[in-house]
Amino acid sequence: DIQLYPHDDERTQYLGLRDGHTIDIPTNVWFIGTANRDESTFEISDKVYDRAQTMNFDKRASKVYVTEQINYPKKFVSYAMLRKLFNETKSIGFDAENYEVIKKVETLLKPYNISFGNRVLKQIEEFVNAYVACSEIESNADHNRYVHEAVDCIIFSKVVRKLELKQIMDIDLLIEEFENLGLTKCVEFLHTLVETI
Repeated sequence: DIQLYPHDDERTQYLGLRDGHTIDIPTNVWFIGTANRDESTFEISDKVYDRAQTMNFDKRASKVYVTEQINYPKKFVSYAMLRKLFNETKSIGFDAENYEVIKKVETLLKPYNISFGNRVLKQIEEFVNAYVACSEIESNADHNRYVHEAVDCIIFSKVVRKLELKQIMDIDLLIEEFENLGLTKCVEFLHTLVETI
């Protein structure tokens, strides 16, 4: 709560501060950062997975050859419109707390002291709703498939990745359980843990 003033004039407050000490960050400013994970770095902590959406680039993409120049038109989306679109995805109505697959994953991971807090459940719901809203759905089966794909994706990146810091006694059984749930991204990741044991 210390009041901050320009060095050369103690009577003038900084215009960019609220109450003379707090930086206002507008809603249209997002913080995006990178964290390298390789043999020379420490593992990413649970707090990062809990508080941020992560994107993992675990495989090198194939080389891209540009054979013709395509000029895609630029599209501007205001923050207000983006927020409106995100709010509209809530109509999908995905309920993470009562989704059977998520309940089963939580039970499977309980022995490893990995659980879902309210923050993570909320993020799972927001992700699944947005994923499904961006998908082309023509039937109830499509809807269910996209929900399952989204759950697999978000559970892998926010929850199952935490297993890399754990001692897993019977990883083959855990892989089988995740296979039975149809969580392919999670299964692929668990197989990488087998290779490092």
